[in-house]
Amino acid sequence: MMKRTRPAGVMPEHDLSALMERMRPALMAFFVRRLSDPVQAEDLIQDLFIRMATMTGPATNNPEGYIFQAAANLLRDNYRREATRSRYLQSRAGDPDLAIDPIDAERLLSARQSVGCVARTLGGLPDRTRQIFILYRLEGMQRKAIGDAFGISVSAVEKHIASAMRALLADMGATQ
Repeated sequence: MMKRTRPAGVMPEHDLSALMERMRPALMAFFVRRLSDPVQAEDLIQDLFIRMATMTGPATNNPEGYIFQAAANLLRDNYRREATRSRYLQSRAGDPDLAIDPIDAERLLSARQSVGCVARTLGGLPDRTRQIFILYRLEGMQRKAIGDAFGISVSAVEKHIASAMRALLADMGATQ
């Protein structure tokens, strides 16, 4: 059995786990006192220990001394992120174009009718033709893969797809 080697200066997993178990209550109190949000505090604790797990160097020799400095840095980063998000939302709140729905009722009704027409047309196709068309157009499967799945040639798959397209075009021409 081959033993995994850890880069020099990286904290062993069992030490990190013990550190997390020992420091978690103090870190939770630290973050909750400043954020008033236990869920966000939990996220920051997880971020902190992820950083600790991937960290190398002298800080791994004295993790307790490093951990609250890293926690303060995470908190500062969090405040900056939230301030940026807040400024962005405030700048967008004054934009009068955001209050207008760009899709008008007529276009929406037309689109729903078109979808209904396509669904009716597909429902009227033979099962195999409908399945092949859906696999090709909606699922993006390759014609060869569809042929293999149905046990037919690529040419037969293309004929089914063409048949479905003719039916759709005929129905769309009849409704316009």
